[in-house]
Amino acid sequence: MLELWLIRHGETTWNAERRIQGQTNTPLSDLGIRQAEKLAERLKGLNFDQVYSSDLDRASHTAKLALESANPMFDKRLREIHFGLFEGKRHADFNSEEEEIYAYYKEDPYERRIPGGECWRDLGDRAESWLKDLPKEGKVIAFSHGGTIRSALFRLIGYPNNYEWTAHFSNTSITRLSIEPKLVTLITVNDHAHIENLHVDTEIV
Repeated sequence: MLELWLIRHGETTWNAERRIQGQTNTPLSDLGIRQAEKLAERLKGLNFDQVYSSDLDRASHTAKLALESANPMFDKRLREIHFGLFEGKRHADFNSEEEEIYAYYKEDPYERRIPGGECWRDLGDRAESWLKDLPKEGKVIAFSHGGTIRSALFRLIGYPNNYEWTAHFSNTSITRLSIEPKLVTLITVNDHAHIENLHVDTEIV
């Protein structure tokens, strides 16, 4: 049996500004650093056979703060979805052309790509490829992104009808599963009890 821990990164400066991040490299905010430090307290004393991380700074920095002695294996497949021309923008600031492009994309985000970016099927394929390369036994932790964790989860348990935003993952939240050859068991989803006394974010990928 494989026990898999999926951790979303701490809050970033762009999360705080409600900007779309995608694969743009953005730093943790002061709050994000505090969230990662709280996560470190939560993980203290736990041992993992393998530690993985997205190579984007917000995930790798969270990993370093949360598991100081670990040497994560960086994997680009754990990156967030690429949002193309929308990266760095806020929904509230879209011009009329951008609103049209976004509306067209939202009609079928699983298959339609924003110019210069990915669709959710692309992200799901990346996540599934990574999942297939994991060991079959042991305890593994991965530091990643909200969209990527969502896609990995759906590839393991199946897509709901309205798949895209039906699962929310707070900054530094823990989603834990056990994976056996014919059984996937959800243990926790979006567990962020360690930051209950801190500001809880609204997810902007």
